Amino acid sequence: MLKLVVLSDLHLRPEGVLSHGLDTHDRLVQGIDWLNRMHSDADLCVLAGDLVDLGEKEAYERLKHQVVRAKVPVEMTIGNHDDRDTFVSVFGDKVLSETGHVDKAIDVKGYRIIILDSAITGEPAGRLEPAQLTWLAARLDEAADKPVIVVIHHHANPLMTRVDKIILQNGMAFAQVLSRHKDIRQVIAGHVHYTSTAIWKGIPFTTVAGGHYSVQAMLDPEKPVPRLTGPAQMAVILGGKDGTTVHFDDYINGNPVLSVG
Repeated sequence: MLKLVVLSDLHLRPEGVLSHGLDTHDRLVQGIDWLNRMHSDADLCVLAGDLVDLGEKEAYERLKHQVVRAKVPVEMTIGNHDDRDTFVSVFGDKVLSETGHVDKAIDVKGYRIIILDSAITGEPAGRLEPAQLTWLAARLDEAADKPVIVVIHHHANPLMTRVDKIILQNGMAFAQVLSRHKDIRQVIAGHVHYTSTAIWKGIPFTTVAGGHYSVQAMLDPEKPVPRLTGPAQMAVILGGKDGTTVHFDDYINGNPVLSVG
């Protein structure tokens, strides 16, 4: 059984600096503590972008100190709040694939996990470059006999809320490449700060709320979106031969415990 944990939208700042009134470093500390306590049996943890809030080197250094505390292997990709060059300067150019982006394919427990960098420098929306789509197609072809989980920062499937203004711009091309594989189990994204699930183009897509503030999924795109202090949420994906299940584990939720049993 595969166990994969995905965290997203950490939005770290330098020491002493808050993000939208939240101490995002403390929230990450709580997230790593929860990962170590509740999911130390995971095969892999993926941090799915917006690792820091403003691309600051000090924030990436703080992230590095927390990543080494994890009791499970950790992989990362970046989002629109990240700075690719600064990220590479802290974590080393080994994080880059031949595409020049933070893309990686990993085989574990009979699954192929594909991690994609959808960031466009200086823009909130996302895009996969032609070289990345070619790379993705090759990694899928290599894994023709394996179920596949894809982790990416930007949502590709329209959610029909105001966040579609900052969607993956070439989501249709992405879905067309994915469709060449017969067993895409999940595409997991962050970015939107709320939880959603969908089937789009016959492919299952999921967003996880992440570790920063969360928002209500306002279906009226003209209404303002309230920002909430939580939950801070990780996705826990359990994968077997015949099925894949996604759980949403809120490691900060603000809800009092009524009873234990």
